[in-house]
Amino acid sequence: MITADPQRRTSTLAQVAEIVARDARPDDRELVLALAPVLYAEMPDALALRLSPDAIAQRLARAFKFIARTMPPAFQLYKGLPGLHVVATNPDDAEAHAEGSTHEVTIVETHSPDAPFIFESLKHYFQKEGLRVFSSIHPIFAVRRQWERVVWIGGPQEDGSRELYCQFRIERVDARERLRRIEHQVFSVLKAVFLGVEDFLAMRRAVADVD
Repeated sequence: MITADPQRRTSTLAQVAEIVARDARPDDRELVLALAPVLYAEMPDALALRLSPDAIAQRLARAFKFIARTMPPAFQLYKGLPGLHVVATNPDDAEAHAEGSTHEVTIVETHSPDAPFIFESLKHYFQKEGLRVFSSIHPIFAVRRQWERVVWIGGPQEDGSRELYCQFRIERVDARERLRRIEHQVFSVLKAVFLGVEDFLAMRRAVADVD
């Protein structure tokens, strides 16, 4: 991430790590600390330098819980964990304040294997739906699991399964029916991306055979 103030970003990340070390559950502490630099590196300056360390730590805790401690419903598993996990939620006032939100927002989170075009496809979906996006992050990281539980998190170049977490903070959607529709449509976008990526090499071979 290109930044106007690398020293301040380094200082803020150190403060976030101190908060995490103080507040995280003992059995989660190492994992959250490992995720912190990966997630923070993907934050643009508009977030990374505006939000307080406490607010960043709150956002990190949300991301960690979704990535490592929340099981997707069975219909979102799609060939096993992490699945194509999608949730659209409205934070309450206290949660929004703790995370430094300056707008009334709906938070759309996804967790999936890493693949090309996911983030771009989701951005296009929100544009097509006419939903304003206030902020977004899309960190890639490596994960190892034991008995379906995340036991290690590393950077995208480290050894493990490459996974992607996307978080979009969009204009607030209050209707429960529309929130569920957003979840269904975002899941459909993810599934379409994966089907397209999986078929790409076979399609290239078929085209080559025709030539």
